[in-house]
Amino acid sequence: MEIRARFWIENRGEVVLGGGKTKLLLTVDRLGSIQRAAAEFGMSYSHAWGTIQRVEQRAGFKVVETKLGGGRDRGTRLTPKGRAFVKASDGLFKDLRNAVEKRFRQKLQSFAQLEEDQHALVGQ
Repeated sequence: MEIRARFWIENRGEVVLGGGKTKLLLTVDRLGSIQRAAAEFGMSYSHAWGTIQRVEQRAGFKVVETKLGGGRDRGTRLTPKGRAFVKASDGLFKDLRNAVEKRFRQKLQSFAQLEEDQHALVGQ
């Protein structure tokens, strides 16, 4: 058996960041392109860009920055504040999932032990 849990951050009742948005933003940063990240996720550029704009609007700060022109620095990357926010949130989501899974295993073991104890009592 497995337990499933999903976590996200809200601001005034609106989702700012969750697992999917986190993965999208980390992919944009890794690839340096919203277009390429969107393609990797099987979504349109406009959907990806709209998602990023909503994250920025709800977070209250710029999450990505685009540098035009030639050279290695061109493209779209997370801002320093955006990178810190996304990476901290991603780490928090992983920690929470691990805690939920650990607690689930503990409860499952307790249940299994209780069931064994009951079977032992019935067999006496």
